[in-house]
Amino acid sequence: MWLKFRFFILVLLLTIAGCNTDGEGNTAEVTTTGSSSDVGYQVTGRIMVASNTAKDSDVNDPRAPALSENNSLSSAQRIPNPVILGGYVNQPGAGPSGRSKTIGDIEDYFAVELRRGQLINLFVAEENLQGNDLDLTLFNSAGQLENISLSEGATESLIVPTDGAFMVRVNAYLGASSYVLSIGQNVPASTQSLLRLSDEFEPYEVLVKFKPEQRLQAQSALGMLGLQSESEDTSRRMLLTLEPNQSRLLATEELIFAAPEMQAKYETLMTVKQLRHRSDIEEASPNYTFKALRLPNDTLYRYQWNLPMMNLPLAWDLTTGDNLVVVAVVDTGVLLNHPDLKGQFVDGYDFIRNLRYSLDGDGLDNYPDDPGDQSPNGSTFHGTHVAGLIAAQSNNNNGIAGIGWQTRIMPLRVLGKGGAGSDYDIEQAIRFAAGLANDSGTLPTHRADVINLSLGGPEISSEFQELMNEARRAGVIVVAASGNDGTDTLIYPASLTGVVSVGAVDINQKRASYSNYGPLVDVMAPGGDNTPDVNGDGVPDGIISAVGNEMEESSGKVKIEYTFASSVGTSMASPQIAGVLALMKAVYPDLTPQNFDNLLSSGKITDDLGTAGLDDSYGYGLLNAHKSVLESIQLSGGMVPTPTPKLVVTPNSLNFGLNNSNLILTLSNGGGSELQIANVSDNAGGFLKIQGSGLGDYTVNVDRRLLSFGTYTATITITTNANSATIPVILQVGDPNVKGDAGLHYILLVNPETWESVQQAQVNAANGRYDFRFNNVRAGNYIVVAGSDINNDNFICDIGEACGAYLVVRNPSPITVNGNMTLAEFGTGFNVSFLSKAALGDSLPVSGIPRIQLLEKTVAP
Repeated sequence: MWLKFRFFILVLLLTIAGCNTDGEGNTAEVTTTGSSSDVGYQVTGRIMVASNTAKDSDVNDPRAPALSENNSLSSAQRIPNPVILGGYVNQPGAGPSGRSKTIGDIEDYFAVELRRGQLINLFVAEENLQGNDLDLTLFNSAGQLENISLSEGATESLIVPTDGAFMVRVNAYLGASSYVLSIGQNVPASTQSLLRLSDEFEPYEVLVKFKPEQRLQAQSALGMLGLQSESEDTSRRMLLTLEPNQSRLLATEELIFAAPEMQAKYETLMTVKQLRHRSDIEEASPNYTFKALRLPNDTLYRYQWNLPMMNLPLAWDLTTGDNLVVVAVVDTGVLLNHPDLKGQFVDGYDFIRNLRYSLDGDGLDNYPDDPGDQSPNGSTFHGTHVAGLIAAQSNNNNGIAGIGWQTRIMPLRVLGKGGAGSDYDIEQAIRFAAGLANDSGTLPTHRADVINLSLGGPEISSEFQELMNEARRAGVIVVAASGNDGTDTLIYPASLTGVVSVGAVDINQKRASYSNYGPLVDVMAPGGDNTPDVNGDGVPDGIISAVGNEMEESSGKVKIEYTFASSVGTSMASPQIAGVLALMKAVYPDLTPQNFDNLLSSGKITDDLGTAGLDDSYGYGLLNAHKSVLESIQLSGGMVPTPTPKLVVTPNSLNFGLNNSNLILTLSNGGGSELQIANVSDNAGGFLKIQGSGLGDYTVNVDRRLLSFGTYTATITITTNANSATIPVILQVGDPNVKGDAGLHYILLVNPETWESVQQAQVNAANGRYDFRFNNVRAGNYIVVAGSDINNDNFICDIGEACGAYLVVRNPSPITVNGNMTLAEFGTGFNVSFLSKAALGDSLPVSGIPRIQLLEKTVAP
């Protein structure tokens, strides 16, 4: 029997908008291919744009509105803070033809109010970084250079030194590229491979290693480069010095420096930068004295708001897991060589028997590596994302932190082409994981303790219930995603008896809009959502984990790069429950499915949400990892640490942006014993009002009437009888008519079989939204895709450009047109991962859907 199961994943998007007409004179041109017949239907829809989304005012697309240039300090474009902005720069003659091809658009300047400690990130979209190099510079209000990042990689990063008005410059040192500029809340920054004035190094000293084949010429080349050698051994790194203002490599750019010593450091960095572009240099760097920044152990942990929400830090004080505890991930397979997952596996199996779906050239085998699922929008590497949440390597100065640091993953591949799999193949994988007879003819050395099923469908064969019963009798706890329909529709296997059905909450601990609900949902975990950046860290509030990214090489061969990305969905919530269960099994190996059911229904291991006790929206509430581990220790008969109260606040920072007037803070007791709120105060001077008492939700209101235009920060301080917490707040006051804008968008009606455009709407943002319309649409199936063409190469959804699809970009939902229809709202966002490959020494963009060629570009709207 072939019943299709699919995973439950929604990809995190920055919301933007497009329109045909919104009743205010904003129109869109629609170009149609095919028959000119006027017989057909009308398809309308809406895309919303976040207030902290912005566009570069002078991109290469000549059809984009011709706004004022932003090419100098005096003409700097004003932008909000926090912000996620898409732009384009190029040297004259570089890049695709367009508005700036000939004359160049070398520099973009942005005026912005910043606060001390904020992080500015620049993500370079162009994949060829050898010939396309962008830099990031920070100037103070007097036009003096405060800091600069001069790397050659895909990421540049700066930390704001003090409160005030600044200008941020993005410039094309070489070539041309689209880019994404992000400014976020106070978070630590990575120092990997970056060249910044704020780093500590010896001025006028450079470390250089010549390529082996160039060693004979190296010594004579030094003088020509204006460098003095402190040693003569060219077989190793050499210490070179340069005289002030004497280097023949220095740029001729005239800059005013905020302090005299900055010029010396700038000359040093420019020398390093230009040495790195030489063909005879293997490596060049400043002579660092020490690193100024202390990073979190796992470089992306600062973005994992979901782990503190479940009280993982306190749980890790009790256990980080056990390598004898195994969680089976029944999914698309796992990237077995992902650097943040290597060493975390036990033997698994590939149970996809149908060669049309397997994509690896064979049927059943003992190699469950994920070759990619060839979804129409690009392979998802869904199983890798799930596995990373459960047990990514942790405390290794790399990537993300998994929930169970010592937990082992049993990868079982059942979902193939298009992310679909059969009832029977999934059954065989579950049997294998539970140590039951299966079609592989083998059994695992140690059966799984927990099985995670981030997959499902509306129908299931009748015998599947008995399979769940068998797994349960074997002592295995089965966890499954409740589904992403946002309804009370029953999804299987999550709705089967004995399966832990998991729903999703957002960063505010509210049921996510997509999360299924109803009497069969048992428990909640963070699944994220596609709302704007509530905590203001510069990254939308999704769930971050390991993934792969398919990159096409010049030979045409597709290579899988290992990276990290944010996704949202009950697919992300379910493995977090599985990860906590692994911690519980680490302290009490004899924990049974019934033990867990009893703890869940008792309320001892959850933080109650919604209506008191069990309810249809939240089940028994949000799983608390610390409470869960404590209860497991008690079940084991071990010495239970005396629980002490601990204040936990979510989210841990607030971003009101330009338009929000109220946000929610949730105060909870992450420990034990009684927690008393002694005082809640702020240093805002009157523009904040906080309403609430005791533990629970507090409403934080902002009154902008007391403030003039600008960016403001404040701190909320909460003191208790146990500990205190400080919550940074950031907000803007500006023109209330200014809305988010990701630039001119092309909205396409696409043939889902060929990915060719059928109709096209060309639209600009208006009032933070676009309402689009297609006329004379023939009956049939379509996919709706939207995106910008910043670099003017006549393709949307390039890396670094805005991109979205109905209903979500990683897994677009086909629409069936057989009458007039209005689509639900969907989002689009910049096609770049802020987090990708950050721990691997560079930033690698993660594209969503394939690049789609535009129809003819029409008259500029």
